[in-house]
Amino acid sequence: MRSITTTISTSTQANRVHILGLGSIGNFVAHSLSEIPNGPSVTLLLHRKSLLDAYKKTETKYWYDFETLHDGEWYRTSAGEPDSESYSSASPITDVIDNLIICVKATQTVDALRPIHHRLTSQSNILFLQNGSGMIEEVNAHLFTNPNKRPSYLIGVISHGVTLNSPFNITHTGFSATSVGPVPRESVSSTLLSNDCSTDGPPTTNHLLQTLTLSPRLNLTSYSYTSILQIQLEKLAVNAFCNPLCALNDSRNGFLFTIPETRREILTEISDVVLALPELKHALGLEERFSVDNLENTVNGIIQKT
Repeated sequence: MRSITTTISTSTQANRVHILGLGSIGNFVAHSLSEIPNGPSVTLLLHRKSLLDAYKKTETKYWYDFETLHDGEWYRTSAGEPDSESYSSASPITDVIDNLIICVKATQTVDALRPIHHRLTSQSNILFLQNGSGMIEEVNAHLFTNPNKRPSYLIGVISHGVTLNSPFNITHTGFSATSVGPVPRESVSSTLLSNDCSTDGPPTTNHLLQTLTLSPRLNLTSYSYTSILQIQLEKLAVNAFCNPLCALNDSRNGFLFTIPETRREILTEISDVVLALPELKHALGLEERFSVDNLENTVNGIIQKT
């Protein structure tokens, strides 16, 4: 396995941000971080070498570092303009990953994280910037089974419009917002069965979160755990209704206006589930926010826009 000589960076390893998952959102986050003046080094985690070859062919380039998975081992590479590359041998990487942003599809999280989970420690930060829910529970069950050795977790919800045209080529189609909040290290049920917001406030010392707030393009706001969980569940409710029904009927979103009874039944079930969650037992305004009528208004608004 050959690799390109590693770039020289003024950033420390603790300031480095690794990104796992290079679809539209992963590329968008990498681009946003690269725009920060004197910002962090960015390492893109590639699960196959062909992605690095695709990057070399792109017309517009940013100076990223790469780590490529080959025969079960990660190898470090760096790439700028193709004519400035020099090659040398590489050794498998065992460096600790201090800051990781996960942008793979929710169902792929455990498999994508497995090859690098040994490089994450209790001092590491992981941001789950994905659609869906339940990824953290799966990761804890299969990879970080010891609560004392788990990284610090953040949940992220992104509402920007981003389209992936080709590998490493995206179009930012709609400027919106990024919402991020911490996941308590303690048992969620024991931490949140109280209205004392002092135990559930946005983190003030999380390095990854502080770094992300420096990007104007991300337009990031930090929230408490109960707040970010509700934002995540609202997006999940929209996706759970829109995506499968459009797929099953091979239709665009406008089709969803023609099945009001189905929409009402599905959103009623979603409302029942959310209102029964112990994590949100004492969240103020929950019944109104996740009432069937309110969920239906939210869904209809998204359908109308899209």
